[in-house]
Amino acid sequence: MMWPTVAGSAPAPCRPAVFLLLLGLAACGSGVPDDPGPLEGEALEVPWTETFRAVERDGYRVVDIEASVVTWGGAAGGPPQRARLVLVPRGQEPPPLTADLAGATLVRTPVQRIAVNDQPHEGMLRALGVEDRIVAVGGHNSYDDELRRKARSGEIQQIGYGWHMPPTLDALVAARPDVLVARMADLTHTQHLERVESLGIPFVPTFVDAEPHYMGRVAWVLLMGLLTGKEAEAEAFVQMVAREVDRLKALAAEQPRRSVLWAWYRSGGNRWAVTQRNGDAALIRDANAELVLGAEDDPERDTFSDLSTERLLRDATGADCWMIRDPLSSVFDDRSVLQRFKAYRDGCVFWEPGKRHPTADSWELWEIGAIRPDWHLADIIKMLHPELRDGEWRYLAPETWKSDHAGSASH
Repeated sequence: MMWPTVAGSAPAPCRPAVFLLLLGLAACGSGVPDDPGPLEGEALEVPWTETFRAVERDGYRVVDIEASVVTWGGAAGGPPQRARLVLVPRGQEPPPLTADLAGATLVRTPVQRIAVNDQPHEGMLRALGVEDRIVAVGGHNSYDDELRRKARSGEIQQIGYGWHMPPTLDALVAARPDVLVARMADLTHTQHLERVESLGIPFVPTFVDAEPHYMGRVAWVLLMGLLTGKEAEAEAFVQMVAREVDRLKALAAEQPRRSVLWAWYRSGGNRWAVTQRNGDAALIRDANAELVLGAEDDPERDTFSDLSTERLLRDATGADCWMIRDPLSSVFDDRSVLQRFKAYRDGCVFWEPGKRHPTADSWELWEIGAIRPDWHLADIIKMLHPELRDGEWRYLAPETWKSDHAGSASH
């Protein structure tokens, strides 16, 4: 099987990253806590991701996953998380889980009943047209109207969002899932996830948000395709996104190079969440812009760092444009500070509304937008290159210095 890459780039070898996605079905074993050794078989091309590999063997697939849990705004903590996943079609005799498969997780495919605890997972399943297989979600904040209705009515279970806590076991068991897809935001959740596996719902770690390149997030749709029997749909989806990214990059390359400061104000202190590296930084580079205060990509660190206003005043006042807040960040309206920035004086300060659902506390940016970087890239290009500001904005908008979002919570 050949999976596409974006022209002009090549997939990199596996390295650690951030998110833990848990998947399983009628499985055996408890994952592979130590280095499982070489992964042998006919390699499947999985472009862009640096957190998993896949091979074909005698009608079944083996997937190796290795990554670290990275603290929000910080660095990796604890040992890398590893797992070996054996995907065997229903009706086929599974291989013995011995030798290099000892301790691996056996998954019968295609999976039918899926529990998730984070919205990007819902977006992946929607992209493949299998959202009707979802039997549990994190809560009632789904961007999708039907999933939100089902959660609120009790038709599907609510197991808790992964950025707060491990899944709620009673609700998870009541959902009777074949598969749990769960973000693990903290290593202390591990013992709870072992309990999940002991209840017959094993987990497999996958990592999405801190892939060093934004197309690495899209690549996880390919694994979801393997699990759900939607491989062709997954490949077509990735190809479509890759083609659109290439088109946008070529368009931006024809424009004068610009610079952007991507820094969100954090209320309660003189601090800013400043994007510096990894996938978000790659989007800015591909929009033909220099990322002011940018740093070397590092999958062992989060995409942003916590910096002071003094640092911005020292090193970032010359940026052509400024992305000043995301959907949950506080409004920064100190005009004496703003006036010192070229972007403010030139009228190129933007914020990121993220396309909030009109009747729900949910944003498209953090659901399907996680695997549609082309949509985000298109807006960044329009922000940086006024000559290309045609059509509607999807995720970005000019800053108005009003409270344009619900609440004033910062990250």
